[in-house]
Amino acid sequence: MGIYRTAPEGGDPAAPLLRIRGVTVQFGPIVALSDVSFEVRRGEILGLIGPNGAGKTTLFNCLSRLCEVERGSIELDGRSLLDVPRHDIARVGIGRTFQHLGLFNTMTVTDNVMVGTHVRERGGFWADALRIRTLVHGERRARERACQLIERLDLAPVAHLPVGGLPFPVKKRVELARALASEPKLLLLDEPAGGLNPTETQTLMEIIRRLRDESGLTIVVVEHDMELVMGISDRVAVLDHGRKIAEGKPREIAADPAVVEAYLGSGDDA
Repeated sequence: MGIYRTAPEGGDPAAPLLRIRGVTVQFGPIVALSDVSFEVRRGEILGLIGPNGAGKTTLFNCLSRLCEVERGSIELDGRSLLDVPRHDIARVGIGRTFQHLGLFNTMTVTDNVMVGTHVRERGGFWADALRIRTLVHGERRARERACQLIERLDLAPVAHLPVGGLPFPVKKRVELARALASEPKLLLLDEPAGGLNPTETQTLMEIIRRLRDESGLTIVVVEHDMELVMGISDRVAVLDHGRKIAEGKPREIAADPAVVEAYLGSGDDA
């Protein structure tokens, strides 16, 4: 239905959508990421796991341009992300949800989702002030896109309500809809199951699978809920102390002794 981008805008469709090569990030004496490399294929769900302090959120922040890369390269669809200004990261094709929700509590669900559509529009200050025809059409398209996503994520019954009074699991879906509203090529999900009970997590897993299966969306998930990660991921990459220690199919990762020692048998945190 045109809700999500299903194909790259140029580039080789057989090539990986995301390439991370030798990425190193250091905060003073602390090495947050050390020579991290992996690729994400188009239409793939990649799980990114690791113990507390492994560097998962730092890597997400590099992809979102919230953190500077000291060495290495990151390419999205053949284009260097390190040359993209932070404020343009959504426009080039990256959508993200955050571990701590950043919704506008006094705004309705519809208006929150529409915020995500505006990164695709280029009205500008004077267009906004004068309400010229281009902006009016853009606003109509934004509302239509938001309404489609609201229906797709079963948010229609609360579409007119302020977000602040909604249950936490519903807020999670609103944030997901807002991230999807920018029509991303790559969707980054940061702890999407955080704060959800098992039933709610199962529903989330079904939503994520459906998004990929029906739209071809490429998704990277940082998550500590191993049932979710192993249940939805095509492949899993594992970080420990800023280094990639394993990469492979979920079954391979679950049986890897280094992973078991570093993560699966240790405590959780981002």
